[in-house]
Amino acid sequence: MDLLERRMMIARLIAKELTGTMDEREREELSRWLAEDGRHQEEYERLKISLETNDKVWEEQAAGRRMTDARWELTKQRIRKQRRIVWSRYAAAIVLPLAIAAFWLMSRDTSREQIPVQTVAITHGVVKAQLQLADGRKVELNDTTRLRINEVGGTEIQTSDKMVKYTGSDSVEIPLAGERYNTLRVPRGGEFALELADGTRVWLNSESTLKYPVHFTGDLRKVEMTGEGYFEVAKNAGKPFVVAVNGVNVRVLGTSFNVSAYSEKVVTTLVEGKVQLQRGADSVTLIPNQQGIWQNGKLGFEVKQVEARNYSLWREGIFYFEDTDLETILDVMARWYNVNIFYVNPGVKSMRFSVEVKRYENIEQILRRIEQTKRVKFDIKDRTINVCE
Repeated sequence: MDLLERRMMIARLIAKELTGTMDEREREELSRWLAEDGRHQEEYERLKISLETNDKVWEEQAAGRRMTDARWELTKQRIRKQRRIVWSRYAAAIVLPLAIAAFWLMSRDTSREQIPVQTVAITHGVVKAQLQLADGRKVELNDTTRLRINEVGGTEIQTSDKMVKYTGSDSVEIPLAGERYNTLRVPRGGEFALELADGTRVWLNSESTLKYPVHFTGDLRKVEMTGEGYFEVAKNAGKPFVVAVNGVNVRVLGTSFNVSAYSEKVVTTLVEGKVQLQRGADSVTLIPNQQGIWQNGKLGFEVKQVEARNYSLWREGIFYFEDTDLETILDVMARWYNVNIFYVNPGVKSMRFSVEVKRYENIEQILRRIEQTKRVKFDIKDRTINVCE
């Protein structure tokens, strides 16, 4: 085997290692080459870092192959004009990085033809939550849980129709040995609904919590939320309802609205009625089909005109995104399917898509629908979704 042929063989071995297709015999051959000369190890490390960090020389497949072909043709012309042994060494010097690029890119093409079958089954979210009672007890809930608890003050807690319901006394004038709070926690890959003692209904999305009193006392009905929830507030003009979420108070009398606060933003979308948003000295009042956004680091509330129903379709089993950045879309998917997201190229996070799919579909079907745009690719390994250009 001459020098040029061996360099080609080593190029193929390095490319196979980077794409995870190397067998034990090939691994031993590469190890022998690395041990031969300290310069081999240095060259290997430079090439590996360049490929794994998406250096644009390797990232652009067509350009990489044109470069490989052009340089190789030039090398062959020079070989024909000069003594073979001299130009064979020259060709060997340039062919290693170019051949690795070609082999690596062809391997990536093969892996991108379809979303590979993952070794761990990924399923959509289900009805599940954890209820923490005022005395510290915790009860795991799902769609078959049958629960009945008598609380102090006459309120009864029971599960019915995939919902926790509080019935009996909806309020007391004087707190009974201090206000008693319960907390409903919905994990990643879950959803659950709740009916409070006053008749207000709340649907909690994945990775959300709601802390609320067993009885509403005084002249205010106040709950605390993280994550995302859809509220249908029972009317009571004498007792306004307030949702406290990430420093923002959403104040209503009787209305339907969606609140999402997974990040530094609190997004309130009003379906019907009227709400007042307040944070410190800043406040704004929303009417139906308006959305109020508070974002840390910005002054005041931003108000947008929207189709409000689209922001609560998750409650009806539908994912709906309109001109939404990919990072936001995949964050939603990650919470619902309980998966991790890894961006091979973080630049794709800002790509915008419009997608409407059923919330209970297989995640591969949803990802393939996005792939049809030819702008992004997905590879699934266990519970991690790798996002590539």
